[in-house]
Amino acid sequence: MLRLFTRPLINSKPLVMLQKHLWTLLLFVCALTGCSENKERNSFIEEVIPSALESVLNESEELILLLNNKAFTLDSSSVEPYIISHDLKPCGNGFRTEVSFRGVTLKKIFKCDNGIISVVHFDFYYDSLNPDLEQDSKALLELLQKGLGDFRSVHSSKSMKTFSWLVASSILDYELFDNGFTFTARKNQTIIIPEVVEKETVKKLKLAAALIRYIHNDSISFDLPLFSGIQKSFDVSFKSKSNAVAFSETYNENILLSGSFHFNEDNLIGVYFDYVYSDSTSKEFVEDAKAVRNMISNLYGTPSEVATVTLSTSYKWNKTPLVVEVYGDGFSILFEKEKL
Repeated sequence: MLRLFTRPLINSKPLVMLQKHLWTLLLFVCALTGCSENKERNSFIEEVIPSALESVLNESEELILLLNNKAFTLDSSSVEPYIISHDLKPCGNGFRTEVSFRGVTLKKIFKCDNGIISVVHFDFYYDSLNPDLEQDSKALLELLQKGLGDFRSVHSSKSMKTFSWLVASSILDYELFDNGFTFTARKNQTIIIPEVVEKETVKKLKLAAALIRYIHNDSISFDLPLFSGIQKSFDVSFKSKSNAVAFSETYNENILLSGSFHFNEDNLIGVYFDYVYSDSTSKEFVEDAKAVRNMISNLYGTPSEVATVTLSTSYKWNKTPLVVEVYGDGFSILFEKEKL
């Protein structure tokens, strides 16, 4: 019996080592499985999230389909159905929203008149570090030509190139600029500068026409941070002042255009284009002022108010804050935020 108690016990050390190896193996297998699942999960997420170009194409196709399928008609369709679907927020005389995806910011603008859509803008702005603008814009142009056919017209300037298509009863403009591109869906109407023989006459009104066009398509609007964008929109040399940028241009050596954009901090509060004619006896400024009024009336209807006081006459429109004032030696175009 004594031998029974003094008999050596079974050696448990190999068993303990075996258990440790099993646990290590189990943890290793779990780690491999977890890594594999994470890789699959990350791979799945990367596959689900669209690239910036895919997002641009998807958003663009949506607008094109809305126009092509006559889902909405400018000047007759209500904005109400799109407020929730596009997450629109009230702003001025319309609704806006902003979304971002991988270095691209999309600003959607639904411009309205009493809740009826009059103009739609999809503005795509590329981050300065995003190198894909050129190839993306080409891909989008190919998409447009494939879906809408050849463009109806193309217009180029130093700051922008615009392709236009007739879609249903609307015009779709595809505007390319230095840091992005814009879709503008508008009624089939354009700013018309009267045809003249003298090229200088068209040149002197070119900046006025650009200002009116930008205001009409909402590229220039109150309370938007446009300080740097203004300088890219006009092919002139600006000088910075306190809360303003200004420029001056001379035509035919007898016409001076002084332009200025005023800001409250970074937000636009007023624009002033003043044309002064040294040879006021020719009454050339009267015809030029009339041409500018016609540009505005072509977009907003006839002036709703004409007021004449000593040495000046002012023209106002109900649908826009634009004002034209004619003096004895020139005229001015004013775009001012109403003071409360």
